[in-house]
Amino acid sequence: MPTNFHVERARVAVLTRYRDPDDPELLAARRRMQEEALVTAISKALAKAPPMTDQLRARIFALLPSSQESADYQGAAPRTVFQQVCQ
Repeated sequence: MPTNFHVERARVAVLTRYRDPDDPELLAARRRMQEEALVTAISKALAKAPPMTDQLRARIFALLPSSQESADYQGAAPRTVFQQVCQ
């Protein structure tokens, strides 16, 4: 079964073939693919890690930019993505 990353990668491949490099839909698809790659990498790392303590979760959470720092981000806030992965 394809993961979200694979779906987004396929979408980018098709759009790359038929669209200009600065096409808004292609740019958005690339961004979603990068987001899925990040979520997949975090999920894999967490699967290998020992159970998280509240202290470790807070340390990792502090590394993520706030919504203010990511004002140009056009999806879920980075902290929201991390919270979803850590649950």
